[in-house]
Amino acid sequence: MVLKQAAEVGEAVKTLLLEEELTVEQMSMDLNISKQLGSHIKNDRRRMQQDVAKASIQAYDCPAYATDLIHEFSGGYTPPVLRGKAVDWENRLAVEDFAVREVQEVIAILENIRPILNRKPGETTKEERERIAQVTDEIYDAEAALANLKITLAKNYNIPLKKRHENRKVVWKAKEWFA
Repeated sequence: MVLKQAAEVGEAVKTLLLEEELTVEQMSMDLNISKQLGSHIKNDRRRMQQDVAKASIQAYDCPAYATDLIHEFSGGYTPPVLRGKAVDWENRLAVEDFAVREVQEVIAILENIRPILNRKPGETTKEERERIAQVTDEIYDAEAALANLKITLAKNYNIPLKKRHENRKVVWKAKEWFA
């Protein structure tokens, strides 16, 4: 994956301004950019450069904003903030139900394809490889649902996700999951 050098992130900036109760002027000062550039970025008249995006993620702990930014700069490789009408995103229990449902779907499919996964990849049929590809689709869905649940919980309970992430990295290193 190659990160984009610049991306249109006006909607993400609007989210940041709303959730952090910032003005374009304050954000621009925080990011060491002109007020005019801040306004242009907010209104998608200019793309945000990668260095400004990095500085903004370091400056603010706004999970929806960071998720939107990372999604845009990664070319869609990471899950987006889901804002569709199928889930009441303001209702943390609805978001939790959605996430649980998506994770349960992945678990059910994985249990179903366990015999396929026990074999070497070269010994699988075309149909079996398609079933494995389908489980990756479901994993994407679950990953997006969990990312959005994390955003919802952080917002509702004022949980600083950057700090939580740093704490988890220590745990992952101790468990030898992360080098």
